This record gives sequence, structure tokens and C-alpha cells, in this order.
Amino acid sequence: MNQSPQTVPPYPVKRGDELDLIGLWKILVEYKFLITIFTIITTLGAYYYTLNLPTIYKAQVLMFPSIAPDNTSNRFSGIGISLGGSSVGLQGDRSLARLNTISFLTNYIQEKNIKPILFAGQWNELEQKWINNEPSDLESSELLLSMMDIYINPKDGTGLVTLLLEWENPTNPDKIADIANSLVDNMNFTAKQRAIVEAKKSISFLEKELEKTSIINSQEILYGMIERQMQDVMLANTRDEFVFKIIDPAIVPKRAENKPVLMVIFTGLILGIFFGSFVAFFIYLVKKKD
Repeated sequence: MNQSPQTVPPYPVKRGDELDLIGLWKILVEYKFLITIFTIITTLGAYYYTLNLPTIYKAQVLMFPSIAPDNTSNRFSGIGISLGGSSVGLQGDRSLARLNTISFLTNYIQEKNIKPILFAGQWNELEQKWINNEPSDLESSELLLSMMDIYINPKDGTGLVTLLLEWENPTNPDKIADIANSLVDNMNFTAKQRAIVEAKKSISFLEKELEKTSIINSQEILYGMIERQMQDVMLANTRDEFVFKIIDPAIVPKRAENKPVLMVIFTGLILGIFFGSFVAFFIYLVKKKD
């Protein structure tokens, strides 16, 4: 009697695994109400979290180093005198470092009188006075410092620098661009005034040294140094963008940065399913042991 050939499956079937998967699925179905409760709770929690995320407005200034005057440190190296100063790169580094100091920001806030803007919620605009106590200079400076980020692009060698301001829940978001632009202007002005003062001090020092020597060669060297310092002063007085030149000023942001609402809610949904399933399996195992 001829037996019909048996059909061989293309891959082995593990009945035990199949039953286990079916069993797991039955557990999930049995505890579907519990899993649904967990999912609803975590999803609602995620949604509530997104409602409390801060509203952030951003403004950024793109700039690159100006051609600043040479510094006296290199000029005096041959005669063992150091008066400080830097090349363009060092001048820029110093200015950016100064921009991140409490003292610079305190002077800036006082000069521009922007404390009522930074703390608009505590300022009575009609009566022009603080509702409660006036925020301290330290509070104001720390707030502005927390808003600032500076990025230097080292890849292309151009020295492009980005000053970014991020303001959480501002009352006057349209003011953030003005603050960003004026910070750069103030940084340039401060560096310019410092350079002029240093150059004038150098001139005064060189003139005193000139009076002390009668050696013709030394006098010629000192005259040359004085002339270069005077050129630096004249150049500084004619350049407003002394350290950094703005190529793309900050503009008033039209809207706040988008909140990651969908991503947070989706994460809450997945976590709800995961923890709900975990609790369901745990309860099943406890009951099974009993």
C-alpha cells in the first residue's frame, strides 16, 4: 500500500514556544483592564508634563573677529618689556571670557537698565516701581548668564562665533533680540576702551623711558613704538566693531520653540504598556504560586 509522502515544514515548529506565546497573550488579555489603566495614567502624566514645559524664545547673533590692532606684547619682547595685550585671536578670547563674567553683565544691566525687562513679572510698568523687593544685581546677572551660550566654529578657520540667548517664559519675548545685539555692541565698546587705555599707558611709559636714555638707537626704537601705539589709539577710535563684526544680527523671534509634545506623549504611552504588562505578569506569577 503506497503511503502519501508527508509534507515537511520549511522550518521546525517548536510547539512549546508556540504555547508559551499563546499563554503570554492570554495573560495580557486577562489583565487588559489593568494594562489600560497604567497606559492611561502614564499618558495623561506625560501630557501634563508637556503643559508645564517652559516656553522658550531664542535669538542668536553670528559674528567673526575684526582685524584688531597688533598688541604691544610682541613689540616689546626684544627688549624684555611686557605690557600685555594680544593678537586678534587673544583679544577675541579675552572679550568672550569677559562676556561670561558677573561683573561685565552687572555693568551691562545697569547701563542698559534692563532689570525691569528681565524681571517684568515683578515690575509695575504703570507706577514704574517694583511690586515687592527689587532683584539684586547678582540675581539679574546670573539670570542673564544662564540664558547665554557661546559657540565657536573651529572647523573652517574663520573664527565664526555664535552668541545664543534662550529665554524661558519671558514676559517680553520681543526684547531678546535687542539684548543679544546690544551685548555684542557692549562687548566691543568695552574692549575698545580697554585697548585705548592700555595704549595710552604704554605711550606714557615709553615717553618716560625715552627721557631716561641718550642712546640714539634706543631712542629710535622707542619713537617707533610710541608711533605704533598712537596709531592703535587712532584706529580704535575709528572702529566701533572693535573685536567682533556682526554679520547676522539677532531678529525678534516670531514664535517660541516647539515643545516635544508628541514625543513625550508617545513615550508615556509605551511606558504605560510596559509597566502595565510587567505588573500583570507579576500578579499572574504570584497567583500561580498560591
